[in-house]
Amino acid sequence: MDLSQTFSRIAFYQILLGIVTFCFAEANPGMLLVAGSLVVLSRYITDGPWGRPLPRWAINLAALGTLAWWVSEWFSGPHNIIITMGHFTMWLQILLLYARKTNREYGQLLMLSLLQMIGASVLSVSIIYGALLGVYCVLALLTFLTFQLKSSSDRVYEANRSAASDQRRVGRPDPVVGRGYRWQFRSATTMIAVICAALAVAVFIAMPRSIESSLLGDTGEGLSPKHVGFNPQVRLDGKPIAGGSHVPVMNLRVELHGEPISSRSWLMRGAALDTYDPFTHTWKRSPEAVSTDRRLRVNKRGLTLAHLPQNVPIVHAYITLRQINHRNLFTYLPMTHFQSDGISSAVFSPRDRQLSSSGPVLSALIYTLRWPLFNIRDLDRRYTDLEQPAFNEPMMLQPNMVTFDQDQYARGWPVQGPRIRSYTLGVLSELGMSRDPFAKYDPADARIAEVLADHLRSTCNYTMDSRRADPEAEPIIEFLFGSRSGHCELFASSLAAMTRSIGMQARIVTGFRASEFNQIGGYYIVRQSDAHAWTEVNLGSGSGWRSYDATPAAEIDRQARQQRTWMTSLREAYEHLEFGWIRSIVAYDVGARRALLSGLNAKLAKSVRDDKAWLGQIVTFVRLLPMAWQLDKTNTAKAVGTVVFVAVVSVFLIRLVVIRRRRMTALKLAALPPVHQRALAKHLAFYMDMTALLRRHGYIRPSWQSPRSYAEDLARNLPGRMDPAVTLTDLFYRVRFGLHTLDEQQRRRAKVYLRQLEKALSGPPRA
Repeated sequence: MDLSQTFSRIAFYQILLGIVTFCFAEANPGMLLVAGSLVVLSRYITDGPWGRPLPRWAINLAALGTLAWWVSEWFSGPHNIIITMGHFTMWLQILLLYARKTNREYGQLLMLSLLQMIGASVLSVSIIYGALLGVYCVLALLTFLTFQLKSSSDRVYEANRSAASDQRRVGRPDPVVGRGYRWQFRSATTMIAVICAALAVAVFIAMPRSIESSLLGDTGEGLSPKHVGFNPQVRLDGKPIAGGSHVPVMNLRVELHGEPISSRSWLMRGAALDTYDPFTHTWKRSPEAVSTDRRLRVNKRGLTLAHLPQNVPIVHAYITLRQINHRNLFTYLPMTHFQSDGISSAVFSPRDRQLSSSGPVLSALIYTLRWPLFNIRDLDRRYTDLEQPAFNEPMMLQPNMVTFDQDQYARGWPVQGPRIRSYTLGVLSELGMSRDPFAKYDPADARIAEVLADHLRSTCNYTMDSRRADPEAEPIIEFLFGSRSGHCELFASSLAAMTRSIGMQARIVTGFRASEFNQIGGYYIVRQSDAHAWTEVNLGSGSGWRSYDATPAAEIDRQARQQRTWMTSLREAYEHLEFGWIRSIVAYDVGARRALLSGLNAKLAKSVRDDKAWLGQIVTFVRLLPMAWQLDKTNTAKAVGTVVFVAVVSVFLIRLVVIRRRRMTALKLAALPPVHQRALAKHLAFYMDMTALLRRHGYIRPSWQSPRSYAEDLARNLPGRMDPAVTLTDLFYRVRFGLHTLDEQQRRRAKVYLRQLEKALSGPPRA
């Protein structure tokens, strides 16, 4: 086994796999193409037949340039520290691959690769990444074990060279520990892998994870649309939030009385935006709304936000929120209860009902929501209980001097208000309706809001094209009085502008529209492209806030709908498999552990009680064994001792058979009759010991050379030291081919020659 070449190949594959896996976790195909090409090219430039490594000064200069680039990128603006550090370690690995690689450089490469994989584990929750990580762990274990053998072999080789009179005659030792080293290496690797896997499973089950962390800091604005369509702010001049990819971001299972609901769509709200900036054309959350945020502890029973009357049908929603990098949690209006074992505290506003985690959510999160099936009158007033200090030990996030004026919240329209008011009243007058713009509430507000939403749905066209005829014009004015075509943000903004212009309270909400139902798993799957915006209007008179979607639902479904083929079914099956991976592995928390252990305990108890199950039969047999055999304590101890003795003897015999079989294979005795095989294998044990001793010191017989010729070469190159090897080889020929048997005196002489050979190899060379 050429250890250096073997280790070099394995280490190269590990580094390449680490870089490919990190690029996959980052979802950066461009980086994968560039970095992967450079890594593959390094194999031919530095280790190929005509390859030459780059000089050390060039590597150091490039490393300094990489460090300067990383520092400049870090201070140029906010960046994800995991991605930035991953890029830095990636380029350092690529540079080291082009350098002359000693054990020091290989150690640096392996450590950088491990650090990069740790960072990649934070970036992705995909089951494909999990599979790549599993392959990487196995390959890394093999690489580190081989690296240990190579390091030991190099140290022995250098010691032999320094002690030899002619360094050219010193061969590189083979890192063996005895006969059958390949089997021993494979067995040791397998045993270590099994032990590590068992420890990992035990730690995984015993220590559920908390997914709250401040490692990346507060991102504030959340991820870019490249990663997730949802955005806690809406800029009407930008690209549509529904323009994201088809990557799943949420799984939603909605149940009523334990049965899933699959016949409708759901608007899962993430951010409530009540202020419109006419200069930047951006919807934001006002400081007045932020001032009402309350930090509430989430205990084992969850967080009750509003108490409902008795006998009200309750809808249960089970949400698996995949990895995102912002604090917003997606809920439903009107949500009354929240529960999750993944976070310990949440931030909730009783005014705009926005719910978020108290810290960034860096991994998948599983939580449960409850809300009433029908509208409950005066439900808004029930949320005011949150303002009482005794409720669930609320804590203010920070002192805030902003005062909240409920009457002025989300009222009035700052952009061409009279023009939009006149247009809105004209729409209502065509249906024989009207509203006093100065009235706080009107009994017909629910009907008015629905009429205006239906007007926009029927007279305007939905499109994902964000190009505008006049980029300088006000987007809402251009939409209402010009193009009459736009995306969901424009529909929601126009409805909010129209209702607010006639005195109503309105805000827009960003989140996701869940309408794609996975038939295999029985849940809705929500993708980045399902990001949506709609309007919430306060109807007053005990009805509170209600959601209105002015965007044509049929057009959204038509653009998002894909033709169902066998590929669709295959994709659903894969996504269901990944959904199980995320719920069971990625989002494993206290609740998941509790469910797992309780399920195992229940199954174990049921199997023990069931006399027909194999476990129950074993338990019954062991329990009745003393009674059946009438064993007392003394006889029981004797029986146990007998069983242990038989087990030890069996293991010894099996080991003896395995050693003998390996010995016969190494001596190539398979063609002889079984009787001669066993006899020769016993008498030739001394020769196997001699070859193992030579291999440990770097003397390996080539496959093309006979044992006698090899022994004579050793004696000729190392006179006086290898004479015992020649004598033992002659004895080997007499036994192997002359069918000579060794008596006790010859066995002792063979052992003496082995000790002489070992002493000669271990001692200093003769002058």
